[in-house]
Amino acid sequence: MVKKYPGDVPFVFETGVKVENATSKEEKERLEAGLNEQLDDSIQSRKVDKVLWAVIKNPSRLDTSQISKSIQNMHYYLNAQGYFQDSIGYAVDIKKVEQQQRAFIQFLVWPKQVTKIDSLAYVLQNDSLQKVTEDNRRNAFIKKGDPFAQAPISAEMDRLVELYRNNGYLRFSRGLLFGLWDTLDMALLQPSLDPLDQALQLERLKNKRLNPTANLEIRTRPIEDSIAIRKYFVGNFVVYPNSSDTSGGNRNEAVLNNVTVIQNGKAFKPKIFPPNIYLKKGDPYDQRRYIRTLNRFNNIGSWRMVDIAQLPRDNQDTVDFAIKLLPAKKYNFTTNIEGSFSQSVLSGNFVGLGFSLGLQNRNFARAANLMSTNVNYLVELGQLTAGDIIQTQQFSATNTISYPRFIFPGMKGFKENFRGNFRSLFTLSAASTERRYLFNLTSFSSAWGYEFGWRGRDYSRNNRTFNLSVKIPNIEYSYLIRRDSLDKMIAKNPSIKNLFSDGLVTSSIVKFIMPWGSINGHNNNVIRANFEESGLLTGMIRNPLFDKHLYRFIKLDVEYAKLYKWTKTSLVLRGFAGAGYELESTANPDKRAQMPFFKQYYSGGPNSMRAWQLRRLGPGSAVKNFEGDYSFPDRFGDMQLEGNIEYRIPLFKMGGIPINGAVFTDVGNVWLLKKDAGQPDEIFKLGRLGTDLAIGSGAGVRVDLGFFVIRLDYAYKVKDPSPSPDNAALRNKLFAYPFIKGSQLQIGIGYPFIF
Repeated sequence: MVKKYPGDVPFVFETGVKVENATSKEEKERLEAGLNEQLDDSIQSRKVDKVLWAVIKNPSRLDTSQISKSIQNMHYYLNAQGYFQDSIGYAVDIKKVEQQQRAFIQFLVWPKQVTKIDSLAYVLQNDSLQKVTEDNRRNAFIKKGDPFAQAPISAEMDRLVELYRNNGYLRFSRGLLFGLWDTLDMALLQPSLDPLDQALQLERLKNKRLNPTANLEIRTRPIEDSIAIRKYFVGNFVVYPNSSDTSGGNRNEAVLNNVTVIQNGKAFKPKIFPPNIYLKKGDPYDQRRYIRTLNRFNNIGSWRMVDIAQLPRDNQDTVDFAIKLLPAKKYNFTTNIEGSFSQSVLSGNFVGLGFSLGLQNRNFARAANLMSTNVNYLVELGQLTAGDIIQTQQFSATNTISYPRFIFPGMKGFKENFRGNFRSLFTLSAASTERRYLFNLTSFSSAWGYEFGWRGRDYSRNNRTFNLSVKIPNIEYSYLIRRDSLDKMIAKNPSIKNLFSDGLVTSSIVKFIMPWGSINGHNNNVIRANFEESGLLTGMIRNPLFDKHLYRFIKLDVEYAKLYKWTKTSLVLRGFAGAGYELESTANPDKRAQMPFFKQYYSGGPNSMRAWQLRRLGPGSAVKNFEGDYSFPDRFGDMQLEGNIEYRIPLFKMGGIPINGAVFTDVGNVWLLKKDAGQPDEIFKLGRLGTDLAIGSGAGVRVDLGFFVIRLDYAYKVKDPSPSPDNAALRNKLFAYPFIKGSQLQIGIGYPFIF
């Protein structure tokens, strides 16, 4: 559909670029994408996507001068990619549709052969710079045989500047480097009377046209001031923790390890600053250590602005540093509300609400420690009956102290060798959960741990970061009071007696997260892994407390998500696999059958299998009542497999707010692992995997408010392995439910997975 088009003259309706005779399909797609960006705005159609169609508003008149300008831009682009023999043509086809004269512009591009680097040399005016360059030549971004393209050559010059600054040359700048290149083979200009030599020259000239090459030299410009190539060494440090202005009467000054700390008052302990400075007095200046110091102070969180001034001494090879820190607000108070909603026309509704209050102290104990205190209240509201609206209530409180240093005996050298960010953590928490008619669970936990974050070098031009957290030890104790309904449930299902019990966990936990993706953001990935073991060492201590309460288990789960993002649409893929196993060495026989339920997996809800309510799927192909006497409403398992695929599309805007749509399919379930943990249909067996997997499909709407997303998903049970007894005949049958009966509405905040 076209709106407000110019009358009686051709207008731009569609423009395309086609690359001919590219060396590969990938190169063709790359060049076409880059060439499209060179087109002048006036010859591009302005399409606005609607729900099922696109609208062109105010299309531009056809202007051949803008076509010529676009061709010139494309020539420049191809030259920058190493194509110097390109040819570009175009065709305009005007089609009349009613009163419209639609112009279709097609550019045809023949890039021909790319010029490649035949030789690469570095010619520098300083012997020390020349040696540093040759010693690190293996890390060059370009080499013989690479395309003679502007981007990698520019990146190589940037690498050299960084290399020199990392080796003491503080004032070396990019402007001191330039590239000298030559595509002429001088031997071809030397005449010869020998017929054989003439034939060889003609053959070489032919090969030169078919396979053009260039010789590249990276040189330094004439040095007018020797300061630019002077090697500097680290001098003194002055730190201003709360202001650069210390003219007031409350000035305090302290000197520790060649670091002078000057501050107004005594807001910060001076001893915390030297360990966070990575440059050492007397060492050659290293820009990497300078940036690490800058990032270190920025990541601590106690300061909202960090500036490190580099102050070279006049006529000397020494550089001093002034670290000026502007403190952040010491206290920060936060509140948060979260919610989710599940609904089934026949089985009622389920609403989850969460309220949290948080208080942060960014300078706890005057040591730039971050102390966070959070209080949470969670409530689940079930089907509305007299006095029964509240299904679950949970009160919890957590206090965490984050120390911006690695606290561990005998590891003083760790800071120097580790190039990322790290912190030590102490956590203390308590929670009370009341599950209507079933149980009251009171839990306490305490943990000491570490967090590490660093960026990897990825020469495939992907942004790759690593985050690792370790808790050693992690101690959790849960005290369970069983209600009458739970006792009746256990009497009806003896196998779950071992599931609902209190106990002690003394574990070590390792969590790893690695996000990475392409620089253009079109391809993003995240992998998460969690490992936990409990009682492997403490279980060897024999005493009545451990024998009665201690769980001994191992647990591992891995999650991978991938986002493909195009101009307007995106595709998200996610896979999750996890399993926990209670060891036979657990002293208490009542705790050997399966994991403690507060460590088990569950499925369903707005962020998992969306065609099922929360904790209403599995285990395996079990058929059990969800409601009523002797029912078993909550489903848990020692193992979980889940896969999700979601395709997202833009729909329209309402008041400037994007409204997006999605279609999705979820596949997965939870299982028990040990034979004595439940009925045969609840136990995982590889041969039954296809039978036990649940499948749900649906569509949703996302309201993108910028700072958060409101999500509505409507899903249908394509295949249900664990229905209630009244639907047992539909178990594991495809599309067996009537649509309304087998559907579920979910309301959530944010996207359902990592992306």
